Formats: sequence, C-alpha cells, structure tokens
Amino acid sequence: MLVHATWCPTCRAFRSVFFERRVEVLSQKLIFVLVDRDQESEISQAYAPDGDYVPRSMILSPEGVLQGALNSGRSDYRYFLPVENPGPLIDLLKRALEIRI
Repeated sequence: MLVHATWCPTCRAFRSVFFERRVEVLSQKLIFVLVDRDQESEISQAYAPDGDYVPRSMILSPEGVLQGALNSGRSDYRYFLPVENPGPLIDLLKRALEIRI
C-alpha cells in the first residue's frame, strides 16, 4: 500500500520507480493499493504506525494486517523509501514475495 498526497512533490517523484521494468514484473504477483492521505484520511491514519508522513510504502497481508518487519530499515521513517532509486522498492517487494504473505 502506498499512502501519498497529490500536493506532495516527493510523492510525484516516487511515481517514476513504479514504471521500472523490475517493479512492473514484481507487481504482477502483488496487489497494489494507492491511498490518498487527504481523501482517505481514516485509512491513512489507521496505517500510520510511525507517523502520518508521505509517501509511505507498506506491505499488508491479504487480511489488511501491516507486516511491520517489511520496512525500509530506517529507524525514523520506517515506511519511507528513496524516491530516486527503484532498488529499495524492488528489495521490499522481493522480501514480501519470499514470505508469501
């Protein structure tokens, strides 16, 4: 799940990593959910374990349970991935597929 905001320049920049071929291939095995923080504030707040920042990239189980161990590895913004490089997103998606959530 990607929580974003339409006004956020970082969120707009992050869009480009989703067009990277390796991300496209991995995405065929997962369901992507895009949540607008402002339009769907209840959902955004429900999935804000370490703050309501954007963009937040989170892996959920099919039942909607946040898979907290699958994160960016940062200690401050655990669900923030670098926007200029698709590598961290690719790594996160691969880890999600390995555990078969």
